[in-house]
Amino acid sequence: MNILQICSKPPFPKKDGYALAVNHISDALINKGHKLKVMAISTPKHDAKDIPSQYLSNTDFEHIFIDTNVKILPAFQSLFSKSSYNTNRFYSNSFAKRLKELIKENSFDIVLLEGLYVCPYFEMISKNSNAKIVLRAHNIESDIWKGLAKQTNNFLKKCYLNLLQKKLSNYEKAIVLKMDGIICISEKDANWMKKQSAKDISTIPFAIDAESETNSPAEKNTLFHIGSMDWMSNLNGIKWFLDKVFPLINQQKKEVILHLAGSSMPNYFNNFSNENIVIDGEVENAKSFMKKYNLMIVPLWSGSGIRIKILEAMALGKTIISTSIGASGIHYADNKNILIADTTEEFFNQIIWCFENPVESRKIGVNAKDNILENYNTKKIAENLSFFLNKIQTL
Repeated sequence: MNILQICSKPPFPKKDGYALAVNHISDALINKGHKLKVMAISTPKHDAKDIPSQYLSNTDFEHIFIDTNVKILPAFQSLFSKSSYNTNRFYSNSFAKRLKELIKENSFDIVLLEGLYVCPYFEMISKNSNAKIVLRAHNIESDIWKGLAKQTNNFLKKCYLNLLQKKLSNYEKAIVLKMDGIICISEKDANWMKKQSAKDISTIPFAIDAESETNSPAEKNTLFHIGSMDWMSNLNGIKWFLDKVFPLINQQKKEVILHLAGSSMPNYFNNFSNENIVIDGEVENAKSFMKKYNLMIVPLWSGSGIRIKILEAMALGKTIISTSIGASGIHYADNKNILIADTTEEFFNQIIWCFENPVESRKIGVNAKDNILENYNTKKIAENLSFFLNKIQTL
């Protein structure tokens, strides 16, 4: 098949979940022998850089810059409009023009929309191409904003976030009805999609190559978190952990050190830095960072889709303490291959238990790697993806 993959931000560098997920699909399609063209939006936060020459050759990659920064006047005007400002920020006439040229120059069988924020181009694609249009839903975007609204105590901010969430939810529900097919990363998201649409919907999770990963000793008495810190859910979760949980850990085990890594780390986080809290910021190699330290924490209170960093850590045999929301969408068994904690007390108890029972804690990590080998097999998932797209193409 001839496939056009459209992305809301560049697939490189592979430092966040979106880039990793996009690359996973690209690799799977290329390895199955499909012809692939990748078109991406580059943004002020996500520039297209460090693109490997082989990727450029395999995908004929190109990108167009769109200023997606929030602007006060359009954001205010959107309050009186039915449209979603969240998605409108990703539309530009120049990007639409180039897409129109591409679909007229090429006979694409499938146009794969990587996430909700490139869906504003659906109508133009549909009018100018006979290709089947498939949405790959990385998450349910409106669920994320719903969670963020619940977390804030500021009344005006809560009202504003609830309004954004409602508009985004309406757009999400409307757009999925138009798709020829939908690919979800988690079964939970697929169930939501099935309530909205009778179209073909398939759950195809993120694939992880755990077989090539070797286990290495980690520094004792260490906790770590890694994630993009321009995502409000991560930011709120870490603030909560620093405020509620880590002081309790530090009182009982003064030797414990917390490492915080991720892109777009706010400067004010340096104020938390001390002998027990290390602000690593953006790291060159996420896997090397994760291998170095002991327990992974995921204090997430809003979100959808899956946390790819959890899957990566599982593939490395790491013991992970996460909220139920953080682990949502992932195939797991609590107290077997992950530890779930949904309160301050539970987080504290799970972390202390791991430090005081290192052998049993290590077993959780071993089971986590086995879970990846069984349920997130790269070859199996690539075959399922190719089968689903072939099915959609022939409808």
